[in-house]
Amino acid sequence: MKKTILFLLILLVSTSLYSQRRTRSFFGWHLAKDAPLQLNEVKVNLGTTIFALFPEVSYERIMNEDFSLGASAGINLNSDDYPLNFAFTPYARWFFGGNSNSLQKYGAGFFIEANGSVFSAKHNEVSAYNDGSVYNYSSTQEDVFGAGLGLAIGWKYLTRNNWVGELMFGGGRDFVNDDAYPRVGIIIGKRF
Repeated sequence: MKKTILFLLILLVSTSLYSQRRTRSFFGWHLAKDAPLQLNEVKVNLGTTIFALFPEVSYERIMNEDFSLGASAGINLNSDDYPLNFAFTPYARWFFGGNSNSLQKYGAGFFIEANGSVFSAKHNEVSAYNDGSVYNYSSTQEDVFGAGLGLAIGWKYLTRNNWVGELMFGGGRDFVNDDAYPRVGIIIGKRF
C-alpha cells in the first residue's frame, strides 16, 4: 500500500513539473499554456486621415489562420479633398503565401479582400449644350447615396508586441449610381 501511494505521489509531482514547461502551438505561434489568444484588432487608416481628412476606423476579427472578417467606418471632415462623405464597409480577408509554419503568424501577410460598402459620395454632372455657335458647359455637384461591392489587395505586418501595420489598395463598383469608390490605406492598429 505504501509503495502504491508513493508511486502515485511521484507520478503526480512529475506530471505537474512537466506540465509547467509545456507550451501550446496555435497557427505556428508557440504560446505559453495560459496565454490568451489575441484575435481582435482596432485600426486607424492614416493615409485617408492625414491626406484627405477622412478618418477611418476599423475593427477586424481573426477567424482562423488565413481568414478574417471586419468592418470600417469613416466620415469626411473636409468636403473638397475626398470623394466620399461617409462610408461603412464590411469586409472579408483571405491571407495566403504559405502554411502556418512558414508564415509564423496568423492573420498576417499578403491578403485579398472582398468588401461591400454603403456610402454617401459627391457626384459631379457636367452638361453641355449648343447656344447657336457657342457651346456652354454647366457643372453641378450633388451628394448621392451609393452601395456596391469591391476588391482590394494588401499586406499586413504584425509585430511581436501585437502592433499591426497594413498597406492596401483597391476599389469597388457602385451599383446604384454606376460609379466607383476607392479602398486605399496606410493603416496602423493594435491586436488584442
